[in-house]
Amino acid sequence: MPQLRVYITACNIKKLDTKFYNIERPRCWVTVSHGDKKYTTKVGIGLDPEWEEETFFEIADPETDKIGAEFFIKCEKNGNEQMLGDAQSYALNKLLKGKQTYKGLVVPGGKADMMFTAIDFGDEEAAEEDDAFMDFL
Repeated sequence: MPQLRVYITACNIKKLDTKFYNIERPRCWVTVSHGDKKYTTKVGIGLDPEWEEETFFEIADPETDKIGAEFFIKCEKNGNEQMLGDAQSYALNKLLKGKQTYKGLVVPGGKADMMFTAIDFGDEEAAEEDDAFMDFL
């Protein structure tokens, strides 16, 4: 079965309004999922933790399967835990075989950075763009 490598690097949500979300000492983590399998990063301290963690998912159909991602934040002081922003999904049909592709998990105040790599599926090269629309110039 085709495999996808997901490398979760870091996040920066320093523009988050911590008073609005009732967060004093933030702890952050990301969960990525595909079907029944979920992977959760270790809990990072502050508004810009680095994870540098990877996981692999078995992909049944790269044309239709999607990877889900959620960002969570917790206040160490008061225990207030919540999902920050919306759950997001990422299509896999445009990934290039063996090439890392950046994916950002956008949340209020910033984003979390991830890299997707199609291990053994996807096109070898990017499709060439059609410049025919410029022929009239």
